[in-house]
Amino acid sequence: MGVPIHVWQPPALESTVGKRVVVPEIGGTAPSSRSTHDSQSPVVLASAIDPASKPSPDVSQSIHEQLLAHAPKDSGRTTELISSDELLEMGAENSRASGNVIQQVAYEQITQQEHLQSDLTLASLARRQDIDYLLSGELLPDLRAPSIKEQDPQLTISWRLMSLNQDDDSATAGQESQPNHGVRGRPVRVDLESAIQRYPDLAYASDTETALRTALVRDTYRLITPSVQRHRVQLEIPYLMPGSKSTRRGNALALAGRWPEAKAIWQEVADSQPLAVAALHNLALAAAAEQDFSTAKRLARQAIRRQPTRLHQQTLVWIEQRQRDYHAAFDLPDPPEGWFVTSDG
Repeated sequence: MGVPIHVWQPPALESTVGKRVVVPEIGGTAPSSRSTHDSQSPVVLASAIDPASKPSPDVSQSIHEQLLAHAPKDSGRTTELISSDELLEMGAENSRASGNVIQQVAYEQITQQEHLQSDLTLASLARRQDIDYLLSGELLPDLRAPSIKEQDPQLTISWRLMSLNQDDDSATAGQESQPNHGVRGRPVRVDLESAIQRYPDLAYASDTETALRTALVRDTYRLITPSVQRHRVQLEIPYLMPGSKSTRRGNALALAGRWPEAKAIWQEVADSQPLAVAALHNLALAAAAEQDFSTAKRLARQAIRRQPTRLHQQTLVWIEQRQRDYHAAFDLPDPPEGWFVTSDG
């Protein structure tokens, strides 16, 4: 019996929790500026892209504003996102405070249009203000046929996260100037159907474009902060055993998302019926739903000792994998009991 369960997962790129990240305006409203001299290069096609397929500046600006305005602030996920304009203001203010007239004039003369198009230029300015990361994005054009785009609207941004920490273990002399040093990237693509599946509240958005923009912003946070992911797990369905009926009633509650009530029923069955292994197995999953993975593993191992079925063994592996995700998401040390069935990497 498959039921939904929500557990924490680590950031898809790198955790910026507790760090400061500068986010310049999102590019992608103009064709690629790379050289088109090679007639065989696919870049040549960029100049022939239908203007209607290219995202409008309003879209990228709206996404950028939402990204900065709604950065996670809850415990364990807080990260500070800073615009490039704010970065320039910080630099000018610090220069004035330190009496460095030359730097002050330099900051005041910089305009984003003229000087902040290069990630390396912006990274250099950010390092002076002790910024930890640079997150830059490009809103990609939708090259599908107009009829398909109308039926299935999508938004796609290609993100690049650059670490500005010069103490990075992988950093060595001379590498700072290399454009790809400390850079990780990943595209984020959203469509309406999958967006509503992940975020049911978007079904009530005022229009499709608003829903897509909001989903894209939320998916972007998943790149750099811990997030909750929905899984499906298999509950055991017992018959003709003591406590079977009550266990199945608990299963129905878990299917409805009422895990605490389901847990109470399974606990009562497990305490009163020593042979009710199904209730014990399902209790392990209930503990995982509460992020109590040490208890979940203990219960899962008890179920295996009583009945070493394939389902029980798979459940133990799944629980420990999710525990690893949880520890990675929040940078926690190994659990006291250690790892039983999974290995690093």
